[in-house]
Amino acid sequence: MSRMALGAGMRECDPPTEERQMSHPDNCHRSKEENGTAPMCKTPKPLAGQNQGNWRLCRITADFSAKHDILRPSDFVKSKIQHSLLALAYGAPRKPEGGFRPKKIRKLLVIRRNGIGDMICALPLLRNLHAAWPHVQLDVLASEKNACVLDNLGLANQVFLYRRGAGLFRNHYLNLRRLLKPVRQEDYDLVIAVKGGFSSLLAVIAYATRIPWRLGYVPSSGHSLDFCFNLKIELPREREHQVESCLRFLEPLGICKTACDLSLRLASAHEQYAEDVLQKAGVANGAFILFNVSSERCESRWTPAAVASTAVQLLNAHNLPMILCGLPRDREFLNATRRLAPSAIREAVEPPGIHHFAALVARSRFLMCGDGGPMHVAAAVRKPVFVLFSATDPQIWKPYGVPFAYSQKGRFVADIPASEVISKIQEWLPGLP
Repeated sequence: MSRMALGAGMRECDPPTEERQMSHPDNCHRSKEENGTAPMCKTPKPLAGQNQGNWRLCRITADFSAKHDILRPSDFVKSKIQHSLLALAYGAPRKPEGGFRPKKIRKLLVIRRNGIGDMICALPLLRNLHAAWPHVQLDVLASEKNACVLDNLGLANQVFLYRRGAGLFRNHYLNLRRLLKPVRQEDYDLVIAVKGGFSSLLAVIAYATRIPWRLGYVPSSGHSLDFCFNLKIELPREREHQVESCLRFLEPLGICKTACDLSLRLASAHEQYAEDVLQKAGVANGAFILFNVSSERCESRWTPAAVASTAVQLLNAHNLPMILCGLPRDREFLNATRRLAPSAIREAVEPPGIHHFAALVARSRFLMCGDGGPMHVAAAVRKPVFVLFSATDPQIWKPYGVPFAYSQKGRFVADIPASEVISKIQEWLPGLP
């Protein structure tokens, strides 16, 4: 698998979570994602004698035509203006030849940006696409943070890195034309814009690739940018996990789900790193708790005192010492926490990469962490997780397919008392396999 940087170049993938300086929860601000939700239409049965593939195509085409009919007049005009402006800025997409036929797809681009957890949740989709279409060249447009998840998996022919530029080109929309130049040269037949909801930016990125067939989620109420997709699916009525939302992209392509595999592939160097950490800490495989102190969001950080108190009480009650892990910028937090409970916290480490972290998780009794990428890494190596949730919805973002428990108290993890966490862990721990 080759990896190509789009924009100013490429850097090594970040470790499990983004490097952040410690910040008090009262001083942090979290931006809201631009997501839309849409109820799924009841699925009509194909007419007698109607080909299943043609029926699916008719359903997609009907969805496409119906969207503009339900837009308000002001939105309809806005959509027309935006369509003209995007065509002027990036060029109009290549026109499809005839109707959509999945069997004619030869080159496919999957867009999956954002964090490590986002890419891990998309792995079942990528694996099903790869298995169903072995003849198709499957490439991925990923972010710098999550591209390393694909290392050694053999799922993508090449990975393009989505990089923001400098100066004026820090603006996503100004940067897109030059950023996507290598992508346009590939002449893809289909692009899948993967996200569990509608995103204006993602819609524009898909349009700017100029790929003739573009598949993505759209709101049921219509959106002035939904013309960016000509193959459209709607979100289900009920909330569902991100993995399931990603797998819904298979149905319009006529692909049946055959597996739901989130696993990573660890090399011998990653395994050896974990063994060396365990030896230095003086703990046995499966006989310690791994606590990841880092988080991409400051509201998902716990306090040193709470971590230390939990470590002491779990050691006394269950004879499970703790190993802390984080990023270089977490060093002060790691050292301060360990000084509070030196007998219970045996080691504090900074894994050099996501796969080194995964190897440590795989050897732990269970992982403790804030909501974010690390909990999905635990799911990828089939380990139980106890999560400290901020305002994130556990039903949508919980670690998929592994034993899981959590505490949540408002917006900030720092507001969760250690006593509540310890009580829940003591109830949960005896039932773990």
